[in-house]
Parts: sequence; C-alpha cells; structure tokens
Amino acid sequence: MIKETMNAIDRVTAAVKLQPYDRVPVAPHINSEYPFRRKGRSLADAYNPAYAEEGFQETLALSKATGNWDAVTLAYGAPLYKDALAFFPGRGSLGGYRYPGRSSLISNESSPQYEEKPLMSVEDYDLIINLGWRGFLQKTAENANSITPENTRVRRFIKDGESTGSVLERREQIAKAATTNYLGRLETWYKNGLAVVAGHLMIDPQMALSLLRTLPQFTLDLYRRGDKVKAALDAMVDDMTQDAINCMNAAGGPSATGLPGIMMACERGSGQYYNMKIFEKYVWPYIKKMVLAWAKAGYVTTLHFDTDWILNMPYLRELPEKMVIVELDSTTNIFKTKEILGDKFCIMGDVPPAISSHGTVDQMKTYCEKLIEVVGKGTGLILSHGCAVPPDTRDENFQAMIDTAKNYYPYEN
Repeated sequence: MIKETMNAIDRVTAAVKLQPYDRVPVAPHINSEYPFRRKGRSLADAYNPAYAEEGFQETLALSKATGNWDAVTLAYGAPLYKDALAFFPGRGSLGGYRYPGRSSLISNESSPQYEEKPLMSVEDYDLIINLGWRGFLQKTAENANSITPENTRVRRFIKDGESTGSVLERREQIAKAATTNYLGRLETWYKNGLAVVAGHLMIDPQMALSLLRTLPQFTLDLYRRGDKVKAALDAMVDDMTQDAINCMNAAGGPSATGLPGIMMACERGSGQYYNMKIFEKYVWPYIKKMVLAWAKAGYVTTLHFDTDWILNMPYLRELPEKMVIVELDSTTNIFKTKEILGDKFCIMGDVPPAISSHGTVDQMKTYCEKLIEVVGKGTGLILSHGCAVPPDTRDENFQAMIDTAKNYYPYEN
C-alpha cells in the first residue's frame, strides 16, 4: 500500500504541472453508460435528459464503491453564458448525432452514433465567411426560436408546465440555470475529494466543418475549394475560442491551477486521415491559436485525441508547456507520445476498451503497471481509459484499474 501524502486535487495538479506526485492519479473518462448498465438500466436511459441527475448520482456512488478516484474528466454539466453558441441548435449543434431512445435508427442499447449526412451546403462557406461562425449559426439554425424536445441541452433547465417562449428571449435565464447546475456538481465532486479536469467541452473548427459537410465531401472541398475552406476556418476560430472562455468565465473564471479547464475533442484532422501538408494548413493553426488563447486566459486545455495522432504529436511542442493535457484513446501510441512530449505535457490515458470489456484482471493490472512504469515515472501521467469507459466494462477490471493506481508505484516518491 502506497503511503499517500497528497490529496486528489494536489495530485492531479502535480501531474499536469509535471511536478512530483506521491502516486499516479487515476481519473476514469466516464459518463452514465457504465454506471447505468451495471445497474441493469438501458443506454437509452443514460442519454435521457430526464435521468441526468440520476446518472450523476450513480457515477458518484460508483466512485465511492470503488474506493474513490482522484478526478473526473468532466463535471456532468457545463457552464453557459447567454450568447453561447450552444443556444443555436439545428445544423450548428451538429444535429447528425443519433441517441438511443431518441432515434429509430439505432437501438436502445447502442452508444450514440453520428449519421454521416450533409447538414451544410457549399454555399454555406460564404455565409460563414461573411457572418462569422456565430452569425452563421444564428441565421441558419432552424429551431433557434423555440425550445423543442430535440434541443435537450436547454430544455432540461425549463420546469415542466412552465411557459417556454423563445430560446433567444430566455437564454440569459437558461444560461444562469446551466451554470448554477455546473457549479453545484463541481462543489459535490470537491466535497467528495475529487478533482475535475475540464468544464467546457468543444471541438476544433476543422472537425466542425467535417461533421457538417460529411468526411468525404469535406475532403473533396479541401482539394476543390481549399481557399474557401480556409477562409471559413479563419472566420470561425475567434468565435469558438471566445465562446469557451465566456462559458468558463460565467462560472467564476480560472483557478490558480487552470483547472477545471477546457476540453477540445479532436478526431478528423489526425494523421490517420490527412497528410501533414493538409494538417499544417487546415487543422494545426486553429488548434494552436485556441490553446494559446485559453492558456493566456488561465485555462489548461485537455486535447482529447480520438484516432491515431502520432504523426501530429511533434507539433504540440509549440504549445505552452504544463498548460495542456494530452488525452489519448488507445489508438495513438502512448509510449511514443511520452518520448515526444513527456518533458512538456501531462499525458492522460489509455486503457484499451478491449481490456476493460473483455480482458482479465491480470491483463488490466499488467497494462496499468506498464503505463505507470513508462509514462508515469516521476510525474506526468493521469491514468484513464482510452476515450471513455465502455458500457460493458467488467466490474472486476474497473476495480483493478483503480486499485493498481493506488497500490503500484515502483519508484521513490
């Protein structure tokens, strides 16, 4: 048993700031899927806004039952301000997502799926260029004038039977309610001894366009009308950057540690999809600009990398050191990433879903021990899952991950 000399918040902060820790912190990247499934509930329930509070409580109970983790990656809620881009649904909210229980296209036991269909036309590039990202969303969102069942992020803060009216008219009230909800969740995590890594969650500009145009069409656009795509990205980046800052500032502004920070999900710009020439022109400048702005505002950025980003990793060395968490999904080689970035940034990950769902306890322990030995030596690792905890995770494997972090550290503290 490791003799702990730090609390969870200090331990996570030490990992992010590359300072010595008493042991490797552990922070499952978790939502309601696994906590609900292990209770015999459907994934449709996990994504039903009516059960959002129950999902939060089940996750909190799971942490207590397994001996308490050190942190959660997201707080189960996010702050909002009255002009947030989230208030403009339809195409602007990437409406191609299909959720269990809310779409006949997927089963009630399926994780959310993205339907690859065009939600944005070629002509819309000109609208973005002329109006900016915020102006484009305001002009084109079909459901922006009313709170509808599909607009779940804002609807869940309207009481049953309450006259709803216009989202645009009531967004200040809704923003305050969302932020109050987030702050309450934050306080609950803290009272239970857990840190929270990020508050606001977003995607990078290139991924937003790729989702709206579809991956095949957007890729064609890069070659057929690349200058127009770049002009649209230039028109998007400042609105997206400031939106994240405004939402976090609505919750009180940055802490001394920069945590909770901002998480950006990155996927479709990786070297798995595009060569470095495309990455350097259409992806990297915008990720870099956003992270630099957030660091200047006092927030640590968690770059949540899905797919294989190993070719892109050297570029990250241009970012401000100790202000970025590199979160990997088990596709990018975490051990090579440590060699490239280990002296600059904290790395989070990356227990593969296959081990969580289908492996043995010994396989889980062996893999976690290797992560601790190689990636977490001295500092710089937050032990977590590759992307998210799978809904069919075996309880004994989940417990083994937590226990290994708490009991295995083969170095002097």
